[in-house]
Amino acid sequence: MKIKIFCLLLVSFLLSSCGTKLDDVKAADIIKESFELTADDTVEILGISEESEDIVIVKFKLNEVQISSRMRKYDKGWQLDEIQNDFGMWVPAENLTSSFSNHERQMNTMKEITAIATAIIDHVTDNGIAPAQDGIFDESSTFYSALVPYYIKSLPTKDKWGNDYLVYCGQACDGKYGISDPSADEFVIVSKGKDGELDAWSYDPSDPASAFFKTESQEDFNNDLIMWNGNWIRAPKSE
Repeated sequence: MKIKIFCLLLVSFLLSSCGTKLDDVKAADIIKESFELTADDTVEILGISEESEDIVIVKFKLNEVQISSRMRKYDKGWQLDEIQNDFGMWVPAENLTSSFSNHERQMNTMKEITAIATAIIDHVTDNGIAPAQDGIFDESSTFYSALVPYYIKSLPTKDKWGNDYLVYCGQACDGKYGISDPSADEFVIVSKGKDGELDAWSYDPSDPASAFFKTESQEDFNNDLIMWNGNWIRAPKSE
């Protein structure tokens, strides 16, 4: 009887020990939660090495960016504790996760807007006019079917914050962000930014540089991203 109890306790201990070990799946889940990632984001664990009994170094790739992190085991489990910055210094993870996540969303949203613009420009080249569109669209919209799959394989309908893209073509551009008397081949593509709210902003052709902003705080990610006829008229400043 005593032997049976001892064996059960041993098995229980071993299972418990295995359960506290940080593997690739658990590490990836912690990263996804810490960075508040979307289904479009990808995490690849490159390696896990033990620094001490309760601390491990986790190297991973978030989308296309390689990151080194420290994860620490607390009473409630493993947590992302620190991230190594560009200068090789370890800084608290919370100082970087939100900013990094929003920067990635902003950059990927800009890539999608560029892809949408390219598809519209190709349509204009073939047809002389932009496909009719005035605001939000989805896969059942005429605008969508006018571009997919001939001009673009898959047309994104929401930005990386999950907000609807807005597209205005031809006369629908009139009055948008200070644009007036548009021709049939003109178009405007808009992401409403992190907050999902339209900015009360107008383009000033006499001062185009004023359209570009710095991303120095989390609030700066709320700024709209706007492309007019294939050119950015509202976007972050390039470094």
